[in-house]
Amino acid sequence: MRGRHLTTGVTLLVLVALLVAGGIYGLDSLLRPLPQDKSSAASTCSATDVKKGQRLHTRQVEVSVFNAGNRSGLAGEVMVALHQRGFRQGDVGNAPAGSGVKRAQVWTTQRNDAAARLVLRQFKKGIAIHVVKADLGPGVDVVIGSDFRKLAKPTRVLVVQKASAACLRQGARQVARQGAQQGRG
Repeated sequence: MRGRHLTTGVTLLVLVALLVAGGIYGLDSLLRPLPQDKSSAASTCSATDVKKGQRLHTRQVEVSVFNAGNRSGLAGEVMVALHQRGFRQGDVGNAPAGSGVKRAQVWTTQRNDAAARLVLRQFKKGIAIHVVKADLGPGVDVVIGSDFRKLAKPTRVLVVQKASAACLRQGARQVARQGAQQGRG
């Protein structure tokens, strides 16, 4: 009889612990702020003119990563690696069906985008920048395919070779202006 009482007591304790954990998780989910609307997230990035010789830093550039392959979690892994290099985190998700990306591609809506070139430098040779009509997420978009293996050696700063535009986060414009002033002196 005594063994049966012990088993019943342990079972009740486990069930109460699960109930408390579920309640805490539910309350946390209930009180968590709602996710931002995609349109407001995309507005954090704005086209900024960058001059020849200006330094563009990874901390000024926001990146969104999308998985076009069949390897689950790949976009998240690449986002973590890019964030460790200083890039600001945008969206992570699945690429549109039929994107046809095998290794990786950098997508931007602007021609001659210096921020996209800085993102491109994070990847090994054979990866290209594609100018597209629509943004998938805020900042520069990276689309990763199943054949992607790893990033190249980190590049944290790009010296702009030709005056261009860059999709920089609001608040990063001051950093861009400071970089241009330092480049002159």
